[in-house]
Amino acid sequence: MKVLVLGDVIIDKYIYGTSERLSPEAPVPVVKYQREVETLGGAGLVYENLKSLGVDVTLFETGQLSSIKTRVICDGHYITRIDDDKSADGTSVLETIELQDFSEYKYVILSDYNKGVLDESLEIIKHINKFNCKIIVDPKEHSTHYNGAWLVKPNYSEFTKFGFNDWQSNIITTKAGDNVVATIDNVDYNIPVEPVEVSDVTGAGDCFLAAFVFGLTKQYNHKHCLELAVKGSREAVKHVGTHTLTVSDLEERIVFTNGVFDLLHTGHFELLAEAKSLGGKLIVGINSDESVRRFKGPKRPINNVNKRKRQLELLPWVDEVIVFDEDTPYRLIKEVVPHVIVKGGDYTVEQVVGHDLADVHLVLTVEGYSTTQIIEASK
Repeated sequence: MKVLVLGDVIIDKYIYGTSERLSPEAPVPVVKYQREVETLGGAGLVYENLKSLGVDVTLFETGQLSSIKTRVICDGHYITRIDDDKSADGTSVLETIELQDFSEYKYVILSDYNKGVLDESLEIIKHINKFNCKIIVDPKEHSTHYNGAWLVKPNYSEFTKFGFNDWQSNIITTKAGDNVVATIDNVDYNIPVEPVEVSDVTGAGDCFLAAFVFGLTKQYNHKHCLELAVKGSREAVKHVGTHTLTVSDLEERIVFTNGVFDLLHTGHFELLAEAKSLGGKLIVGINSDESVRRFKGPKRPINNVNKRKRQLELLPWVDEVIVFDEDTPYRLIKEVVPHVIVKGGDYTVEQVVGHDLADVHLVLTVEGYSTTQIIEASK
């Protein structure tokens, strides 16, 4: 699922230093230079975040000059910001865009920082809509500049200032420290925002947008996408300077395995221990008693589902146990949305149920251990 980012690219420059005295020329600190860092901001930061999150993303090259924002940070505190603004030729950008085919993209993000790239936003949206892309806008102009977009994401100030209270399509509104409210496909959402110590708000909106689109590309429901977006912006403000998100910033890596787990043995323990080592949360799906009987016969399971579930829950590697009644856990895997599925080495990747939904990791089978062998030996 491909994503295109189009908009004003900003260069964020950070000059870090320390200070031990005031200047004799004016009541300002004398900053002793330590280091300098340059990162992409604006549309560039949205792009960098999506790339870091593993999304198949492209940054549209407009050929326009980028504005530069230079921040001087002394002993962890902002001293000043120096802006070198460049104005893009919006007409030239539009001419370039109208020559392009956007049919390969599912989502197109318009990141507007009012630097000229999106001056002709109405015509840009009209052209991109020909290719059935879903256009998502981070706005800096009046709402009428973005008619035809699938979704807009103003902050509260932009919502009131630019007339988004009359917006008739999908919208997400953010307000620092307050709940995120949204209407998407005629469903209203109100997502709580937990308080966090703020170090720097630079790029928080870009991280919010990138995390939301990351969720869309994973085909998560809109509520989950909004929750990820809130996590992304909260993570961004914890850091001085712009922050580039990783998947671990947004969601715990979920590992899934499944089976009957009737009489636990060494093979089970080895599989579960290795599965847990692959992520933060291990979810185990187990067949209901009726499901077990359908494919193992009327004498199985030896232990009923409540006992099997409880035994697994007592193991140190297992975080959650979920019972499923179907013959396979495919429906459950679609609900859990794991990052990786773990099975024993007696399977091939193609034989693992759900291999089309997540990565598959095969654990080397421990020879000589199986529930069937234990039952036979007990006879």
